[in-house]
Amino acid sequence: MTPSVRRRVAFNTAVQVAGKGVVLVIAAGSIAVLTRYLGPDDYGRFTLALMYIQLFGVLADVGLLTTVVRDISKQPERTEELVGNALTLRLLLSLVAIGLAASVSLLLPYSHNVRVAIVLAGGPLLLGMLNTSLVAVFQARLRMGRAMIAETVGRAAGFGLTVAVAALDLGFYAVMGAAAGGALVTLAITYGLSRGLVRIRFLADRRLWKPLLAASLPLGLALAINELYFRADTLVISIFRPYEDVGFYTLAYRILEFTLALGTVFLTSVFPVLSSRVAAGGPAVRRTIQSTFDFFVIVGVPLAAGGAIAAPALVDLAGGSEFADASTPLQLLLVAGALAWVNGVFGYALIARERQLNALWLNVVGLAVNVGLNLALVPEYGIVAAAVITVCSELVILAGSYFLMQRHFEFFPRPGMLAPVLVAAAAMAAALWPLRDASFFVLLPIGVAVYAGLLLAISPASRAALAGIRE
Repeated sequence: MTPSVRRRVAFNTAVQVAGKGVVLVIAAGSIAVLTRYLGPDDYGRFTLALMYIQLFGVLADVGLLTTVVRDISKQPERTEELVGNALTLRLLLSLVAIGLAASVSLLLPYSHNVRVAIVLAGGPLLLGMLNTSLVAVFQARLRMGRAMIAETVGRAAGFGLTVAVAALDLGFYAVMGAAAGGALVTLAITYGLSRGLVRIRFLADRRLWKPLLAASLPLGLALAINELYFRADTLVISIFRPYEDVGFYTLAYRILEFTLALGTVFLTSVFPVLSSRVAAGGPAVRRTIQSTFDFFVIVGVPLAAGGAIAAPALVDLAGGSEFADASTPLQLLLVAGALAWVNGVFGYALIARERQLNALWLNVVGLAVNVGLNLALVPEYGIVAAAVITVCSELVILAGSYFLMQRHFEFFPRPGMLAPVLVAAAAMAAALWPLRDASFFVLLPIGVAVYAGLLLAISPASRAALAGIRE
């Protein structure tokens, strides 16, 4: 990267990390309120409705967001045209997806209030689709600070509504309304902040729709399969196990998602740069992939090692003693999350190379393994089996990624950072083990201090990798 691009990526990432930190605090507060207000059973119903509608939400996107970001990065002069048509397409597709989701739910063994909640969850889905269409401009132009402002204020508004619902005891459906209120605030602020960068309006240039959809559909199918891959375990649990188990597992998964959010920020910041570099060619592509890979090795390994010890304290903080059964699934899911980060590097690289079909086939294999094992094991062995299967599926995708990277980039990142990272993570785990019954707020700073201090001492090269920048 040139110095100016490095600074922009670093600043863009730093702003998002700071914003995500605030969002994570708000999200943690929301989880704490909802778990204690709803309890495991109703929390399972609530999160099931959101998870279910998200599966259909991928169909509403059909890969358009990533395609638009890539095309804006390559042709900035087409921003207004691309964003306007993406807005219209995603609005229409969202309405179709919500109707389809409601219809399919009638065929599943769900209770009446879950089916109603699925329809209500369509509101946040539609608003979120419109919002991310505008965020594409911020992402392509490395202005994600504006998106973070909108998300932070929207999350705060949603949290305030959630607290009000719980305080006034307005019931299960009102919780869904609070989610929609927060999404509406986010969209309104995103719209206001994006007007200075691009003219926002709905466009219907059908001549553009066909090439947009043609370019996006393979990626959209891959993303849909990937989303089903990540949600298949919860879907199987919701069919064969009680809603209480859904509540335990989705709490573990929510904690995982919030934990992984900061890494996702870095990936989305690097993607526009990676797309432009792949288009230009040259050795910079390899350096960008290697430095991103190193970053996720450094943050992923301690996530898994520290999570094995701190997961019970984290679950107690998030949900209270009623949700203690979520601890073991969370320990396993954090391992899967670390692998998913690394796999994400290769997935974005393939998309930048316009090898969406390869990503599709890899996701199909991962989905087949995931669904097959979940159907075979979850009905009898429950949520712990689902978490183990998630780890196995990520290993399958990692093996496939190795083959595809060798084929399309003629290299695979060197694991040079792995040895010092493993040493530092092992030392961190040894330091935390005697304190395993302590509060999460005690475990976290001790773990970070031991791991970061030792890693920087034994591996000076990790300093550049932690910044996500290395020539």
